[in-house]
Amino acid sequence: MPYVLLTVSGRDRAGIVCDVADALLHVDANIEDSSMTALRGRFTMMMVVHLPEQKELTLFKAVMTELEQRTALTVRSEMIEDADMVLLPEEPDCVITVSGADQAGIVFSVTELLVKHNISVVDVSTRARSSNHGDLYMMALEAVGLDDQEDALRGELRLLAQQLSVDIELHSLDKSIF
Repeated sequence: MPYVLLTVSGRDRAGIVCDVADALLHVDANIEDSSMTALRGRFTMMMVVHLPEQKELTLFKAVMTELEQRTALTVRSEMIEDADMVLLPEEPDCVITVSGADQAGIVFSVTELLVKHNISVVDVSTRARSSNHGDLYMMALEAVGLDDQEDALRGELRLLAQQLSVDIELHSLDKSIF
């Protein structure tokens, strides 16, 4: 069963998801996992699609090329090995939120601390906004690998928050609710 990692990006507008879904429908591709977002007028999506065995990859690539030409989107596809498809994504066991004055190095500092604890980031979203009080920064980071390190990590995040003059909160998630 061929699986493809498909990435699509371009100028944001209404109808992009519909255009991509329509193109995939024409080759009987099934969207299994996806993540999409718009950032400052740019749209991007990443998805894992499953192609039926009987469909030729050359037809898939031709349909994706036509999608690019018709919509001015950038489309990239990469085959995924069958062995990689059995790997299920780990569910996050914690969420870390950061808010405060925008400054270079926030993402690096937080993720460097997570690496030290062998904690993997599975999703991250950041936003910088201007306000009457200056430039504000917000980050929500989902991670896995908290295990028995919650107290130690919470203490180190508290110190990091002081160093960066931001608020950092660690929220552990109860995996039994998923």
